[in-house]
Amino acid sequence: MTPANKRPSSRRQPKQRRSTTTVESILQAAEELFLRQGFEETTVEQISRRAGVGIGSIYDYFPNKISIALALLESVSETIANDSRAYFSEFGKEPIEDSLPKVIRRIYQSYKRHKNIVIHLVENSPKLRFAAEIYSIEKLMYRASLIYLQIYEDQFAGKNLKMVHSLLNIVFSASIKQYLSDDRAEVTEDEFITELSNMFLTYILFSKKS
Repeated sequence: MTPANKRPSSRRQPKQRRSTTTVESILQAAEELFLRQGFEETTVEQISRRAGVGIGSIYDYFPNKISIALALLESVSETIANDSRAYFSEFGKEPIEDSLPKVIRRIYQSYKRHKNIVIHLVENSPKLRFAAEIYSIEKLMYRASLIYLQIYEDQFAGKNLKMVHSLLNIVFSASIKQYLSDDRAEVTEDEFITELSNMFLTYILFSKKS
C-alpha cells in the first residue's frame, strides 16, 4: 500500500470537543453548499453563514476553500474504507460464494451513501481531482482486502493472489463508481451487484478451459 501521508494542504487539527464540533459544522455546511450550487460557486463566506460560525473560526482550521473540500473528501473516504474493513472482517468467516456477494453489496451501499462527495464532487471539480489519488479508498482498504482474499487463496484455481487482489481492489471500485455515475443505468442495482459478484467469483474460482 502506498501511504496516504502526504496531504495537499495543511490545516490545524481540532483537539478539544468544542473545536471538533466546529469543524464538523463547517464540513457539513460545505457539503450542503457544494452539492447544491457546486464547488466553484461556493464561497468561504457562504460556508461561514451556513455553519453558523465566524469566518475567522473557519480560517483557524482551514486556510482556504480547497482545504475544506479536501478535508471533506478525506473524511468520507476514510468512512467508506472503515466500513469496508468491517465488512471484510465480518463476512470473511463464510464460504467465498456467500461472503463475496455480501461484501460487494455492503461496499456498494457505502459508496452510494457518499456518492455525492467521492464521485460527483470530484468529477465536477477539476481542482479536486488530483486529491482523488491521495485519498484513494482502494489504498485505504488495501491491507484489509488483501487479508480477506488470503483466507480463500487455496480456492483460486491457479490464480495469483496479487492479480486477484488488484482485480478486487481496483476494478471493483471503478465499476461501482462508474455505475453510480450513470443516472441512466440500464440495469437495476440488484442486477448490477449480482453480475459484479458473479464476474469476480467466476474469475477467482474457475480456471480457463484450454
